[in-house]
Amino acid sequence: GIRVRVFESEPQLIDDPRATTFHPPTLDMLEPYGVTKAMVAEGVQCPHWQIRWHPSGERAVFDVTVLQDDTRYPYRLQCEQTVLSRELLKRLQTMPEATVEFSARVTGVSQHAAGASVTIDRGGREEIVRGHWVIGADGAHSAVRKSLGLEFEGSVYPETNLIATVRFPFEDHLEGLSWVSYCWRDGGNFSLLRVRDLWRVAIYPLANKSIEEQLT
Repeated sequence: GIRVRVFESEPQLIDDPRATTFHPPTLDMLEPYGVTKAMVAEGVQCPHWQIRWHPSGERAVFDVTVLQDDTRYPYRLQCEQTVLSRELLKRLQTMPEATVEFSARVTGVSQHAAGASVTIDRGGREEIVRGHWVIGADGAHSAVRKSLGLEFEGSVYPETNLIATVRFPFEDHLEGLSWVSYCWRDGGNFSLLRVRDLWRVAIYPLANKSIEEQLT
């Protein structure tokens, strides 16, 4: 019964895979809205994941099925973030109180006695929107947080991942590979994450070479 307006800076949903791993508590939380069912239908269930030494194949395997008495989803689900975004948008569009406005970039927030105001940039045209509450869900570089003078507390991983999505059948060449595998080796580490019929390879670049060099 509360009217909600969602402002998105992009002109449409992003198709990039972005995040791909969802854990049991998230799936439990999204279940009442029918979102989890759709994600499970399009994702890959990973009942175990591993840390392995490459190329010998020595590995420690973590069994998520031990949670079967605590959740309806005792596995890690590998599913592209774009699937989650699409399913959430579908449900918002069925709610008469909710609207999602694309190409609407939030540039600032101010507070006043009756509520708060949000400044929106619509392709160079500025607009002020007023409401009772503002929820800043705009990530680490949040314009909402910065305009309120709030610090981004905590720590940031000082690393970059190079990600390639490939069709190569790693499971045919690496014995006992899990759909989620973090691989350690001399000279650098990498991870292998399965999404449907593809593998996402995340490579941790070497410190003594530029990102441009390593992309080749």
